Amino acid sequence: MSSIHNSMEYYQSNQGLLSMLNSKKSGNALIDQIISSNDLKFQRKMESMGLSSKGSNSKYKTVDKSATNLLDALSKMDDKSLYEAENGKEYDNAGLLKGVSNFVTAYNSAITNLTKCGGALNKSFQTEFVEAFKAKKADFENIGIKMGSDNKLIVDQEKLSAAKPEDVKALLGSTSSYYKNIASAVDSIDTIINKALAMGSGNYNAKGVML
Repeated sequence: MSSIHNSMEYYQSNQGLLSMLNSKKSGNALIDQIISSNDLKFQRKMESMGLSSKGSNSKYKTVDKSATNLLDALSKMDDKSLYEAENGKEYDNAGLLKGVSNFVTAYNSAITNLTKCGGALNKSFQTEFVEAFKAKKADFENIGIKMGSDNKLIVDQEKLSAAKPEDVKALLGSTSSYYKNIASAVDSIDTIINKALAMGSGNYNAKGVML
């Protein structure tokens, strides 16, 4: 798990506990200040990654969108029609091939946008995507997918066409460890970027209290 993941989980845990305590204390001013202070520290960490209210954060929003598209493409690989023939008809893998192609396109787009984004966000999550692939490298190569030197996926269409549908489903379906690793990374990207951008629109004073 990346340092960004760890920082986010620590932040959420602290804020959650403090907020719960404060709700029982009817808005204790000291706890309010601690919560705001934690927000300020998290905001500064995000600013060190390039996320701030200064300038355009469009590239971070693009990363978030492309990561969401990646998870969406993977989720669609659970469609039963991709792996089974229609009643009375011979199985046609055209839908399966298109689904895999959409996944690869979405994956490569996420890598492209992370690279353009640069900084800690790129280093952390591109590493997670690559490690998730490497953990299943043999299974990917078995269905005709390999990773290039730029961390993007390359498809051998002939080998993919000959792949067993059950092998594709086992690798890319929602019950697979690969899917779960990608889903976890995408969820963290979405949470971190949206929290940082939301905080970037707020104003804090020198003591860490939101004005």
